Amino acid sequence: MGRSKTRLALMVRLWPLGRVMDRLAQWPLLATLLRPWYSPAGNEAIIIPVQEAVRGTESVVLPLPLLAPLIEQASARVILDECLCRRAEDCQAHPHGPGCLFLGDGAAQIDPELGRPATVAEVLAHAQQAMGRGLTPLVVHSSFDAWMLDIPYHRMLAVCFCCDCCCTVRQGLRHGPRAFWDTVVRLPGLAVAVGAGCSGCGQCVAVCPVGAVSVQGGVARIAEVCKGCGRCAAICPESALRLQLDTEGDVLERLLARIKRRTDIGSRSTLE
Repeated sequence: MGRSKTRLALMVRLWPLGRVMDRLAQWPLLATLLRPWYSPAGNEAIIIPVQEAVRGTESVVLPLPLLAPLIEQASARVILDECLCRRAEDCQAHPHGPGCLFLGDGAAQIDPELGRPATVAEVLAHAQQAMGRGLTPLVVHSSFDAWMLDIPYHRMLAVCFCCDCCCTVRQGLRHGPRAFWDTVVRLPGLAVAVGAGCSGCGQCVAVCPVGAVSVQGGVARIAEVCKGCGRCAAICPESALRLQLDTEGDVLERLLARIKRRTDIGSRSTLE
């Protein structure tokens, strides 16, 4: 059985130390010492854009076409009662629920006081409810989550539904060290394209959490460091920025392959 609700509550009180570490890790003298904390080997997050028609060989509205196969293939599904980020930050913009979703054998070890097992239909309804409240899904494989809940790292995957003000990943992109950026990867095959209608107003520059957008020659330019969150496309007054998938390969297959390299959520094998 994983960590108890009482013990987890005590650990959540230390949450503000994470922001302190993010700032300290930007100091050259401490960056090297703290870099292992931000290693992609132990942490990876993929932001899934919400309610965006993504252009490619055909248009598809994300994120359910990508989340549903993960949910269906998982050996176990547990919905937490609360979002740990919003709980720790005492979010005032959103309720502390609905909570994160955990998938795989590791999820089955989560203390029942923290959440409940759910069917595929229940989880999909949960995702719809969360996104209806403006919460953006992230596919996250984090050693920190596994440690917090005391569950097997290589037998779990989280799908977090969090807000922009409290999400640890978004806070890390905005205020953390450059090393943190390496732990957040763009959805495979996704790109942000700038159309002919761009007026160079610069609103997209202000909302990009990693500084990937600039205005050059009167039009927006997207740098390779872009994480594909879609915030620039959502705010563009001219609808000139759009998300698109390349035509080489299947984005779902590439996403599943990337996840399988890190964790196994479908196996009911002996827990590590």
